[in-house]
Amino acid sequence: MIRVRADENRLVAEAASAADRVVLRYFPGARWLPPRRSFSLPRQMATYRLLDHLFGPEGWQPSADLAEEVAAARALQQDPPMGEAHLEVLEQEFSVQCSFADRELVKRVPGYRWMPQEKRWRLPRVPETLRILEDGFGELLVLPDGGEVQRWREAEEARIAEERRRAVAQDAAEAQKAAETVREEAATGDAAPTADGEGTGTAAAADAPAAAGGRVPAGFEGLYERLDRLAAALERLVETLQTGESRVREVTSTPGGADQTEEPAAPDGAASVFDWESELERLRSEHDDAARQALEARLERARDGEQAALQMLLGYWFFHNRRWAEALTWFRRALAGDAGADADLAAEAERGLKAAGWKEFEAALGLKGDRFADAYAALWQEVTNRGSGIAEDRWEAGREAIAGLAEDREIARREPSLHGLVRLAQFLGAMRRGQQVSEQRLSEFVRDEAVAADTRVLGLVLLASVLYEGEAVADWASAWPKKTTVAGDFSWAAQLAVELLKAAEERHPEVVPVGAVSALAIVARGPREWASREVRRQLLRLIGSEERLRRYAEFLAAYRLAAEGDGKGLVKDFKGYFEYLKQVRLDDSWEHLSEVLAQDSGYVTDAVIDEVLPAALEARGIGNVQNLLDAAEFAAATQRGDNTLNRIADGVEDGTIAGADALDGEQRLKLFRLALDAARKKTHDQDAEQAFVRLVRELLRQGKDDEVPNLCEEFSSREVFASLRERALLAGLEWALERALPVEGLVQRAIEGFRKESSRVEDFRLIAASFPELRDAGGEELKRLLGEPVGVPTDPERLRGKSVLIVGGHPSLQTKAQPELEAFGLKVDWLDPESAKQGGRAVDRASGSVDLVVVNTGYIGHAASGRVTKAADSAGNRVVARAFAGPKMLIETIRLCLLSEATSAGALPAPGSPPRPGTGGRGVRR
Repeated sequence: MIRVRADENRLVAEAASAADRVVLRYFPGARWLPPRRSFSLPRQMATYRLLDHLFGPEGWQPSADLAEEVAAARALQQDPPMGEAHLEVLEQEFSVQCSFADRELVKRVPGYRWMPQEKRWRLPRVPETLRILEDGFGELLVLPDGGEVQRWREAEEARIAEERRRAVAQDAAEAQKAAETVREEAATGDAAPTADGEGTGTAAAADAPAAAGGRVPAGFEGLYERLDRLAAALERLVETLQTGESRVREVTSTPGGADQTEEPAAPDGAASVFDWESELERLRSEHDDAARQALEARLERARDGEQAALQMLLGYWFFHNRRWAEALTWFRRALAGDAGADADLAAEAERGLKAAGWKEFEAALGLKGDRFADAYAALWQEVTNRGSGIAEDRWEAGREAIAGLAEDREIARREPSLHGLVRLAQFLGAMRRGQQVSEQRLSEFVRDEAVAADTRVLGLVLLASVLYEGEAVADWASAWPKKTTVAGDFSWAAQLAVELLKAAEERHPEVVPVGAVSALAIVARGPREWASREVRRQLLRLIGSEERLRRYAEFLAAYRLAAEGDGKGLVKDFKGYFEYLKQVRLDDSWEHLSEVLAQDSGYVTDAVIDEVLPAALEARGIGNVQNLLDAAEFAAATQRGDNTLNRIADGVEDGTIAGADALDGEQRLKLFRLALDAARKKTHDQDAEQAFVRLVRELLRQGKDDEVPNLCEEFSSREVFASLRERALLAGLEWALERALPVEGLVQRAIEGFRKESSRVEDFRLIAASFPELRDAGGEELKRLLGEPVGVPTDPERLRGKSVLIVGGHPSLQTKAQPELEAFGLKVDWLDPESAKQGGRAVDRASGSVDLVVVNTGYIGHAASGRVTKAADSAGNRVVARAFAGPKMLIETIRLCLLSEATSAGALPAPGSPPRPGTGGRGVRR
């Protein structure tokens, strides 16, 4: 029995028998963990399916917390391949390239990895990988020429089979030996007692084979524990070498506190060699040069025990004269000398040291006010926005003073709150002077428990700025993560940030949201193991829902989770991730999005395709056309991708997406064809209709008229779903009839492919009424399908004086149709496609006084035609929206509409039916 349990983002599989261990050793993506005597497997749906295949559903046992994942994996269905998969052999892996529509077939191999820049999959190089690919792709799996892959596979399978044969023999021998041992113990009465005091007996004999493979010898527990840690470190090293991501975890530290320092004050009095308290009091009012000279002279002839007091007094002389650096020097000398013999003297010298240190720091940065609070506030402003807290010229002017304070050991030991801010200022000063700041040194600062927690938070924010190549938060807030892998290990950052921010929240609540965002920004650049989902949630809870950076924080929190396939719950818990992506250029986000879509198991794909992709294009436009086409191919393979592709294609056709003119003719056709193929696959009526008409429109726009009949023939086959098939049949018929081409074969196909209850029968009748040759070719069969078509006789008096607005159409169509329409006495107003596309003019005309509005959807896009029909509807004007292949159908449709009243439902009357009472309202759309 194989036992499988979860271990964060991996699985641990334990096998009691040597034979099973051989099978697991060559399991795709498996790694042997010697100290645990188990295997680490990828935590992917493919792993559960392959375990079922190799051991049977009853041959392995998952832990209870994996039950939902296992059930979902077993419920997955395998679709047939859509195209070829090309396999290449690398040194340690296979590389596979295939259509994105076939991604789930590749993801049946455990240990798969998507390489966004290569647009290929990486798979473990073991024989089982080839078997799975062959099972999924069959003959569509293309192997390299020469047969080397098959020869390697045969050799590997033979070697594995021999290894397993020996393991089976080993298992049998160990089982027999264990059974014999139990029998001997039972015979001699020496069986070891069990927990309840009984001997091992036959039950122990039954369990002996399993126990033999997994027992840790007594006294070796410590060694095994150390080996376990070593193996874990080696695992992380292997992952680092393979992916370029350091996954070495470091122990986080606990934040410390920060104490305020009071201004120096004279002590109440204490015994010393001389009355230094009185001297100190006099210095407050008498600190001229004479007082200094007297103190210096006395120090030269001082007796033992007097030096520290005089050094302290000299420190205060310089302090009262605002010469902070010299004051610090004398206070340090006093504390280093014999001041310790007098506790009050030592305390006074320390107070002076702290006060002088704060004054020196404030002077260096040009600050005034309440020591820690004001200095902290100024540095906080500077960390978030350069120049807002400290004047630019102070960084160079105060450079020497700050460096001296940073190196002052007495300040570091006796006033850590000051020393922490000084060190932070030193980092900031280096950045402001254009120097490189070490990520490692900043990391050490943030993790230094001697520094106050609230100061370490500022260091964390500054570290994020360094990693994002900015000088302050304002330089990178809302920026895209510049790198997804880094050389340093920041696995400590998120958990430590939670601790630091909670410690700093009471005194400095203003830093908490930005600190949390900074921590999320840091871990977004590395593997998801750098922060658990719960820690990410804890950081988000520290950022109010109304905070300006909340959406960006949710994006950062979900960034690596989504990229590494951990998308469950992201749509609900991390909505800001999707909202942020909607505002990012596809050129910036596509590498990440392609990784997300490739790795996802159905949790975020719909949100990315249906919401993010079209919204980002509409908001930020098209840059790299290839990224757009790659994204379109991904969309075409998803559940509702046809709707998204139609939305994008509309924007490209109508020019409402910025940069749409960057697509050349072939690229436009490719995009529009993807939309049509996706709608055909999903059997979505409206999306298919929209995509089909658009593609025909584009072919006509590019002058590729001869390709239209081929398109109609392709989509009128029996394999195409009924609604789209009937649309293509009618388009093909009308196209041939307008050009006086033979239609016998087309009519027969239409009769066979049409449903009597189809909503398009009415359109079929209209075509039959317009073209006698169609009725002749269809004969009795056509009559049984459509009824007896009777044309409506032309009544010139009823048509004379009526007005028609025609929107869209090729100039040649206007040249042929307009004279005939005017011969009926009609007033014809014809707008070309460009006028309709611009919208204003066509909308104004459609909402004016007119008897009929005709929108030729064969020449203007979906959005433009929608604006015109909406305007006509709002004005109560009758409207017909339809693609016309030539003048005959256009003329006949106008004649029928004007001679017959439209029904309330807006359907065209059957040819030959009498006019119906009623007026206006929404008209006909075909």
